[in-house]
Amino acid sequence: MIRKYMAVVDHAFTAVAVFALAFMTLLIVADVALRYGAGTPIFFAHDLVVLYLTPAVFFFGFGPTYWRAEHLSVDLLTLNLPHRLRELTDVVSSAIGLWVFGLLTWVAWERAAKSFANDEVIASIVPWPAWASYALVPIGSAAMVLVCAARIVISLNNAFGRASGEAAQ
Repeated sequence: MIRKYMAVVDHAFTAVAVFALAFMTLLIVADVALRYGAGTPIFFAHDLVVLYLTPAVFFFGFGPTYWRAEHLSVDLLTLNLPHRLRELTDVVSSAIGLWVFGLLTWVAWERAAKSFANDEVIASIVPWPAWASYALVPIGSAAMVLVCAARIVISLNNAFGRASGEAAQ
């Protein structure tokens, strides 16, 4: 059940990150082509990339990356551990991630809500809403919170609830 729910979260957040990356790439290519080809750059390209697209790629991408175990990890210490102990190290690392990203989600959400309530805008050529940029952080971090919580449950189930050697990764 957890895996099915997390597959939906994984696909949704990955889709947003992929869309943001593709759009960012096309926007930068168009901006460079127009800047050097026609002498008329896209005046809002830099702000859009820095304020919205880059945070979307990063914050919407790291939860799914951790879920699929496609992140960089140093597993030299855990490779030779017994199965149960290895799962428990995953529980500890996921619990640390849950605490860190839970705190980040909470603090960033408060900042985004305050920005929304104050109707803050970015001081730029285009008055972009600041809250939208700030909101990318807690929304993306919430996916990481879900991933960490799911990995804790799965690792505990692997360590204590299943037959030895039957991994659920």
